[in-house]
Amino acid sequence: MSTDNADDLVVVGDPVTVTDAVVTRFAGAVGAPTDQVPVTLAAALTAPVQRAVMEHPALRIDLARTLHTAQSSEHHRPIRVGDVLTATATVTGVRSARGGRMIGFDTVLRDADGEPVQTLTSALLTAEVEE
Repeated sequence: MSTDNADDLVVVGDPVTVTDAVVTRFAGAVGAPTDQVPVTLAAALTAPVQRAVMEHPALRIDLARTLHTAQSSEHHRPIRVGDVLTATATVTGVRSARGGRMIGFDTVLRDADGEPVQTLTSALLTAEVEE
C-alpha cells in the first residue's frame, strides 16, 4: 500500500463469515425480514475498510468538513449465509474541487473464491486540510 500517493491507496479488511446471527441482528436493526439476507448488509460488512480509507493520513480528511456526495452499488450476486467475504477499498481518484478535494473510492466485497459479490462506489467532497 502506498502512503505517498493517495491515488494508490488500497485497504483490505479481514474476512467476515455471514452467519444466521449476523443476518438476524442486521435485519432486525434495519427492519428487514430475517428470513433473507438484506442486500444492504454489504454496507455494514464494508464499513470498517471504508472507515480506514477515510481515516488514512495520506488522504487528510477532516470528517467534520466532509460531504458524502455519491453512493452507488452493483450487486453481482446475493449475499448468502455461509459466505466468507472480504472487503477491499481502493481510492479511484483525488482531484481539486471548489477549494477542496473530491475523493472517489470503490469497495469490493469478494467471496472466498475471490469473486465479486457487491461493489460499492463512493464519492466525498472534503475541505482542504493543512498537512
